[in-house]
Amino acid sequence: MDIAGVRTVVLGGGRSQRMGFDKLTAVFDGEPLARRVARALTGLDPLFVTTQPVASSIGERLGATFIVTPPTVGPSVTLALANAAIDADAYLAVLAGDLPFLDAQRVRAFVARVPDDIDLAWPVVAGVPGHPVLWSPNARARIAGLGPEEPPARIRVQSGIRVAELPEDDDAYITDVDTPDAWVLAEARARRARR
Repeated sequence: MDIAGVRTVVLGGGRSQRMGFDKLTAVFDGEPLARRVARALTGLDPLFVTTQPVASSIGERLGATFIVTPPTVGPSVTLALANAAIDADAYLAVLAGDLPFLDAQRVRAFVARVPDDIDLAWPVVAGVPGHPVLWSPNARARIAGLGPEEPPARIRVQSGIRVAELPEDDDAYITDVDTPDAWVLAEARARRARR
């Protein structure tokens, strides 16, 4: 798959209920987590679907654009907003906003491995599915049919959708910070990497 036909989308409009604080605006290894993610995706011109505080924490200098939304209950709502804003012929590389080690190089490398005839593809590391999830125009056409509480992964099992789980060794594709414990471990890893 050619990255030129792919738009990178970052979903970050959730309520961070498991964390107890807005993780995307919280300082992670010296900067707001969302800014770290945007900086890591430099060159891909990501579209963030997120809240105003998160958009403000990123700022305008990193090449990101924004769809601002109130906090939502799940990714189907933010995915639908991104889907509606991007030309229907484009592929989407969709990732969550809480992946502190995923960067443009890894996104490009993953997208390059996806066969052109696949509708939905995602990396799998040690049996754990990760991000980005690549959406073809055919798969994107099904997004509008999702209910606000339905997980986008439901589309993976629909008739006429060709899927690919691509094995990866790099845990940056699956390392997120959904819980306080995961945050502490990931931040310690980031500090070690700077030494």
